[in-house]
Amino acid sequence: MTIRVSKTSDPLGRYYTHATVAGLLVQMMGKRSPDLALDLGAGDGALVRQASTVWKSTRFITVDIDENAGSVELPASGGDKFKHYVADALSKNLSERLAVNLGCADAALCNPPYIRPLWKKHFGEILEEAGLSHVLPKMSDAPSDLLFIAQNLRFLRSGGHLGLILPDGIIAGERFQSLRETLVRNHKIERVIELPRRIFKGTDAKAHIVILAKDVGGSNHIKIQRVENDGVLSSSIALPSDFAKMRLDYSHYLTAVKCGSDSLTIRSVAVSATRGNCSSAQRRSMSVPVFHTTEFDASGTVPSSFVLKKQDASVATGLVAVPGDILLARVGRNLESKVCIVRSGYVILSDCIFSLRVLPAYREQVFNFLTSQSGREALASASHGVAARFITTEALLNIKMSL
Repeated sequence: MTIRVSKTSDPLGRYYTHATVAGLLVQMMGKRSPDLALDLGAGDGALVRQASTVWKSTRFITVDIDENAGSVELPASGGDKFKHYVADALSKNLSERLAVNLGCADAALCNPPYIRPLWKKHFGEILEEAGLSHVLPKMSDAPSDLLFIAQNLRFLRSGGHLGLILPDGIIAGERFQSLRETLVRNHKIERVIELPRRIFKGTDAKAHIVILAKDVGGSNHIKIQRVENDGVLSSSIALPSDFAKMRLDYSHYLTAVKCGSDSLTIRSVAVSATRGNCSSAQRRSMSVPVFHTTEFDASGTVPSSFVLKKQDASVATGLVAVPGDILLARVGRNLESKVCIVRSGYVILSDCIFSLRVLPAYREQVFNFLTSQSGREALASASHGVAARFITTEALLNIKMSL
C-alpha cells in the first residue's frame, strides 16, 4: 500500500483524505455492508466514495456546510445510493433536516475539521447526549473533533461502527485523557492506526485512524498499529485497555517495547523538569543573551555566547540553567534533534526550552540516550500537535530509556 500526500487544507479547517487512507479505514471497518452510513463533514467525499466500492448495498448520507464541497456531486455521480445535504453537521436539528432518527445509523465515517468552532449553547446538549460533557474542565473548550465524535455517537445505533481520522492530541494528549477513558469504558475501541507525519499537506502533525463500536462491552486489549513511511502496515501491539487513558499511539508503545521492561523512565532519575519563562518580547529587551530553540547546534553543548557568569545571569527573573542541566526544545519541528547540556556557567532560557535536571550518577547516561537515535525516536513519539509540534512535561518524564 502506498500513501500519498493529500490535497491541501481549506479555510474551514479540513484536511482532505487521500483515497488510500480512506480505503484503509473502510477495510478496518469490515466488508459487510451496513444498511445506512453517514459522513458528517464529508468534504470532497473521499471516505464514502471508497466505502461505496466495498459496501455495495449501503445507503449513504453525506453532510457538509460548504455548498461547493466535492461531496455535493455524489448523488449525480453515484446514483440513488447517495443523499447529500448542505447543512451544518453540528446543527441541533440535524436529525430533522436529514429525516433520520438519532440512534439508527449502522455506520459512520468522519474526518473532522481541525478547528475550534465558536461555542453554541446546543453544543453542550450534543456532548451531554453522547455522554461526553464531562471530559474537559470546560465544555466550551471543546474542539470540533470532539463535537463531531459526539454528534456521530448520537446518530449511531448500539453496535454501530464509527470510523474516524483524529489528530494526535486526541490520541496522546494529556488534555484528552478523560475522553479516552470514557470511550474505552462505554464503547469498544477496536483498532487505532497511526498514520505517517505529513500525510495531510500543510501540517506536520500525526493523525490516526480509530475504529469504535458503540455501546459494545469493551475488551481487555486494543489493537494498535502504524502505517510506516513506505506505506506498509506494521504488525500490531495488543495494548491493555487500561493504558488507553495514558495514550493510544503505536510509536510511543513501540519505543517502550524496544527499551524493555527493565528500563528506567526519565521520571525515575529526574530531580526536576522545568520550562523556561523568558518570552520573545522579554528576550528582545534583555541586556544579555537568552538561549532559544534556534540556538541549538551539533556540538551537544550550549554555544559559548550564551554561557554567562553567575552575576550576569542574575538579571533574569526566571529560570536559569546551571552546569549539568540538560536542555531540550519544548516546541518546534525536529524538536527531537535539539538537545544539549550545560557544561559550565549559567544559561538564561526562553519559554520554548526545558531544563532537565537528573541525579548526577545518571546525568551522562540520560544525555547520551537523549542524543542517540533511540532517544530521538522517543522524543519524536512523545511529541504531538496539529501545527507546531510540542512535548509536555509529563510526556518527557514518562519516556522510557534504554541505558
